[in-house]
Amino acid sequence: MSVLAPEVAEFLKGAHIAALATIRPDGRPHVVPVWYEYDGKEFTISTFRKTQKLRNLQAKGQAALTIYTTELPYRQVTVQGTARAGSLIDNVWRERVAARYLGETAGRAYVSDTSDMDHVAIHVRPLTWHTEGFGLE
Repeated sequence: MSVLAPEVAEFLKGAHIAALATIRPDGRPHVVPVWYEYDGKEFTISTFRKTQKLRNLQAKGQAALTIYTTELPYRQVTVQGTARAGSLIDNVWRERVAARYLGETAGRAYVSDTSDMDHVAIHVRPLTWHTEGFGLE
């Protein structure tokens, strides 16, 4: 999907939980819930430097991400693509994303409470897209 349908692009701006799937060294999947931001080219996710998901993508360079709703009408966007670790994530980015999920006040408090932790970016660049629930299938 090179150009996203407007309803899919709008959906990705929402505060939906995503499931990030990476591959463990022994080949088993590792799936965790994450917050994300999408800039039109790649998804960015914040993680701590010593997490399993970060080690997995550093070793394999691949990930899948499913962004979904938990209420009717169910909708989901799944991407598979290349994944890489990025640089440290600053608190400005973290506060913007936390405010999207928690609201301004709680987002600021969350970032303040965790500002001394080592947050690193994960970047997922989609190679394939699959959508459900948008009437586009």
